[in-house]
This record gives sequence, structure tokens and C-alpha cells, in this order.
Amino acid sequence: MSKTRTRRPPAPVTLEGRLRARYDTLPGSERGLADLLLNHPGRLATHAATELAAEAGASKAAVTRLIRRLGYASFAEARAEARDAQQWGSPVYLETDAPADATRDTAISRQLAADQQILARTLAALPATDLTASVHALATARRVVVIGFRNSAWLAMYAHSQLGLLRAGVDLAPLPAETLAEAMVGLGPADLVLALGFRRRVPAFAAALLAAREAGARIVLVTDPSGAADLRSADWTLTCHCRGPAMFDSYVAAVSVLNLLASQLADALGDAGRQRLQGVEQWHRRLDDLA
Repeated sequence: MSKTRTRRPPAPVTLEGRLRARYDTLPGSERGLADLLLNHPGRLATHAATELAAEAGASKAAVTRLIRRLGYASFAEARAEARDAQQWGSPVYLETDAPADATRDTAISRQLAADQQILARTLAALPATDLTASVHALATARRVVVIGFRNSAWLAMYAHSQLGLLRAGVDLAPLPAETLAEAMVGLGPADLVLALGFRRRVPAFAAALLAAREAGARIVLVTDPSGAADLRSADWTLTCHCRGPAMFDSYVAAVSVLNLLASQLADALGDAGRQRLQGVEQWHRRLDDLA
């Protein structure tokens, strides 16, 4: 007998989807507003109705009519949806306007200042107890499984490569051609999961944390401030700020925290870590695999 598949609920209708569905039927007074919001949907989160109207060359009444035509109960409801999209990390809602007189040097200066602030805020607020406990867990766990998806995947790869230089039993999950289940099988109370979860997280990430918790494994969570929902699954949490003035998130603080974990782990392992590093270097010489 064939199994009946449960149908997934429909995907939520976005502002862009509403605009495109009704675009051809919009009157001229509202089409300019639609063009503005299709190109810059983040404006809805940051601009008042009068500001949107002025930028689009329309009236405030036209803004109200468009919002109602799109199916929102009010401008406030539409703005709340746009702000949720910003918080979730959608790049199209995070676009910012560069100053009219911006030059390459100005852009570099803004980027430098933003990254410095992100790094300073992160390191200043890093909980010493969680950092110390995380390093101890990394040093003493039978096995360390490092997981991360999407934008966090390369951070997981970096953490795996650094920690693997210092101790055996560090696995990256999932590897290509491998499922997450195959990578996490056998986890127990003696093991540790190092979970990299920066927005926008996939459902598999929360599922992996819950499964690891149920298996009794300890969890170090490295996340951004939007990762509060996953905190209940973690034993220790290291929060890294990632939002600056640019469209895309910055991971300068995340890399620094992972570097800090690795260097603290090297100190904690002492001779054992140094011996493994020396062994790696010996194999480099045997294989002649570095220029």
C-alpha cells in the first residue's frame, strides 16, 4: 500500500511576490511605487509612507492604496514583514545607499570602521566562562563533530581544519556524498558538536542540534544574535556580531572567535597539540605537498 504524502504548507507570500502578481493591473499612480519597492524592498522597513511617496513621485494616499491592494491590513503590517526579513538576513532587504559623493576610499574606510566595530562588540561581550568551558570540551571530547550550512559551511570547514591540526577525532559533517545522519551516527555523552549557525539557518541545523542533545552529546554553538532559538540546545554559546552597513553580513568576528578557540585549544593541549602539529609537518615534508 502506498503511503500518503503529507503536503507541505504553501511558502509565505513575500512583498516581491505580491507586487509581481499585481503589477500589470496597478494604476500609474501606484506603479512607480511598485518599481521602487521591487528594486529596493528594504525601503519599506526604513522609510515612512511619506518618504516612499516623495521618492517615487507619488502621494501618501497612493502608498496606502498600494499596501491595501497587496493584501496587507495596514502600512504597519507591511513594514513589520519587511523588518522581519531584515532580521532574518535577506540581502535584498539589507541594501544600503552609499553617500552620493562616495569614493572607493570612502567605501573602504566605512568597511574598515564597520568591521572594527563588529569585532570589538563581539570580543568585548564574549562570556569568559563559556569560552573556557568550550575550550575544555574541545580538548577532552572523544570526538568533535563540526557542522555548518550555507554561509556557515565555510566557517565549519575553517574550524575543522584548524582544530584537526591540534587533535585527532575532529570530523566535518556532512561531507560531500554523505548525509548528516551518516556523519553523526554514534554520538554520545563523550562527544562534542561544534555548531556554526549564522543567519539564514536551514531547518536541518536546528534538527541536528536537537538530535545531538537527545544523544547526550555536548554542544558549543557559535552564532549571531538572531540565533536565540537554538540556545536551548547548546551547552555553551559564543555570539558573534555580523551586521554592518553593507548588503551582506560580515564574518570577521566569527573567524576571530574560531581562531581564538584554536589558539586556546593549543594552549590547553600543550605537548600533545605540539606533537600532532610536528607530525603534520613531517608528513608535509614526506609528501612534498606544500610549495
